[in-house]
Amino acid sequence: MIIAIDIGGTKIRIAYSQVGDRIEDSLEFSTPTSQRIVVKQLIDSIHQLVGTSPIDAIGIASPGSINKRKGIIVAPRNVSWHNLKIVKPLQDFFKCPVVLEHDATAGGIAESRTGAGKTYKVVLYVTISTGIGTSILVAGEPLPTAHNSEGGWQIIDHTSQERFAELCSGKAIQRRYGSIAADIHSHTTWKLIASEMAVGLYNYITIIQPDVVVLGGGVSVHFKRFIKPLQKELAKFDPIYTIPPIKQARYVETAPAVGVMMLAAEQLK
Repeated sequence: MIIAIDIGGTKIRIAYSQVGDRIEDSLEFSTPTSQRIVVKQLIDSIHQLVGTSPIDAIGIASPGSINKRKGIIVAPRNVSWHNLKIVKPLQDFFKCPVVLEHDATAGGIAESRTGAGKTYKVVLYVTISTGIGTSILVAGEPLPTAHNSEGGWQIIDHTSQERFAELCSGKAIQRRYGSIAADIHSHTTWKLIASEMAVGLYNYITIIQPDVVVLGGGVSVHFKRFIKPLQKELAKFDPIYTIPPIKQARYVETAPAVGVMMLAAEQLK
């Protein structure tokens, strides 16, 4: 049995799979504000989900800065934790391999191997949820030089110094428009969101020249509400390169969990 732990800014998802590449069941709970209770809450939630079933491997997806060699979550975005030792305590308790990966990288792995980007060589994966994360995949593997890529931190407006995530993330949308993305039905509002989203994506597209852009995360659940205005906004920019297809993720909210399941399963080969 493979366990996936997907740490988000507002919630944590625990999932399991017998085969290691698809979620069979899961549960969620609010992300603790205190890091002192994180490991205990993870262990309790895993037991709640799978009982005493033997666990073969665990994969952890975390936002922000991580240190894979030391098994530490250094500074996750939108969560007030610092230098959280997470790999060794879980290894010691469950007596199995535990892998730690950046959440956007994990999501990109899932989408490039079996998801919306599986037929493309170079995949730009962008998760738009509480924050914004990015990863670059080539033939299903993360680009080594872009590990911990934080495209959400790119500056969109040089005058105000506002960043991509400060304009288009789920947290930013709620702050700026007074509603979560799910409750926004105004075409005018989505046009505004799409116009700023287009700038961040265009910057990435011109540098990376991906074959496809895959959008995941909670905001991308509402892909149909913003994809047409987004494509129109992208088309307005000087066409240095052909804009690649923009696709909704197959695992729109679960890609990081699926990705770390794949990585955890690889530990058993």
